[in-house]
Amino acid sequence: MNRICLDVTNISPGKGGAGGGITTYAKNLLLGLDTLLKDAEHQQIHMIAIGHKDFLRDLKLDRIQKVYINVDNQSFVKRNYWLHVSLPRYLKKNRIEVLHRVIPELPLVKSSKYVMTLHDFMFDFYLETPALKKYLGNVNQLKFLFLRMLMRLGVSNHDAILMPSSSIAQEARVRFPGKFLNCKVTKLATSRTVADGRSNGSPEPGISLGYVAGFYPHKGHKQAIQLMKNLKELDRGKNVKLFFRGSAVYQNYYEEIEALIIKEGLSNSVFMEGFDPKMTIEEIYRKYTATLLLSEYEGFGLPVLESQTFAKPVICSDIPVFKENLKDSAIYLNTNPTHQEIEMLLDKLYDREYLDRLVEKGNENTSHYSWTTTCRETLDSYLGLL
Repeated sequence: MNRICLDVTNISPGKGGAGGGITTYAKNLLLGLDTLLKDAEHQQIHMIAIGHKDFLRDLKLDRIQKVYINVDNQSFVKRNYWLHVSLPRYLKKNRIEVLHRVIPELPLVKSSKYVMTLHDFMFDFYLETPALKKYLGNVNQLKFLFLRMLMRLGVSNHDAILMPSSSIAQEARVRFPGKFLNCKVTKLATSRTVADGRSNGSPEPGISLGYVAGFYPHKGHKQAIQLMKNLKELDRGKNVKLFFRGSAVYQNYYEEIEALIIKEGLSNSVFMEGFDPKMTIEEIYRKYTATLLLSEYEGFGLPVLESQTFAKPVICSDIPVFKENLKDSAIYLNTNPTHQEIEMLLDKLYDREYLDRLVEKGNENTSHYSWTTTCRETLDSYLGLL
């Protein structure tokens, strides 16, 4: 019997654990692996999931054993004690052959083969970018330095690293020159079937752009406001409205965006949509003509793929990971679009046939991503280490 452990103790609902993207990843990974383990060829695998009760309790897992261990991830001492003392002891006691952690932190003590998921280099990106670093404050800067250190230690002690995109794998090779990295790209996916339907773009006056992203400084809200300012200088652009929807993760940044909307005279064109727990995700996307996301950096960019599953045309920044995952199924904008590029964007937004073709391309694009494939490739990584 081969014993594999998936450690998701970093996810602590309501207590400042992993971000929503990592939680989505861990949840779908566990559900998908559980399904795969029901196949006759995998009956010799005993998989254990260690995590907080509030996260694991409601997951329907038949083949994966749940072990409830609540780790206080906000405590420097408790987080490190679990990672470097308690976890290696657990692995040794339970004869675990492969450990997978869904974040890039691994024990210093080698008690089994180690797999970690490295979603991005966000800590490095913030610490290296003054315009973003200023939002952190002293405490968060220390936290980011600490988490970056844990990531680098994990890179030094891994047997396999799973990454969500080739762009991040390439960045890893640049950041760790001369170091052997056993990387494998396992793409993320969405959890629903692609919606049938056409875009609601039309020659009618109103164009509604949805901006579904938490208020993180790297998410490009300022660039979106500048885009709206440029659009308002053109007659056709006066009918475009932008809706920001996301949690105020960085309160100082959120307040700055609110003030910037007023300063630029866009209060009647750019709106901050509050969180409504009664609205389904389908209802959120339904009201938009298209979605916009001008992120400066992403590890994968799941929201743009999610938008395509709801039959929405995507307008996004031209960063490498978006081009990798969306190819020709999106409208790309650079940081400072020219007057001609703004005119071209308006041409596309008012062209119903063009938007319908973009929705069809998005439909085709999302068909290449599935959690089943992600989980199968992840399981293959485990088996390759046994």
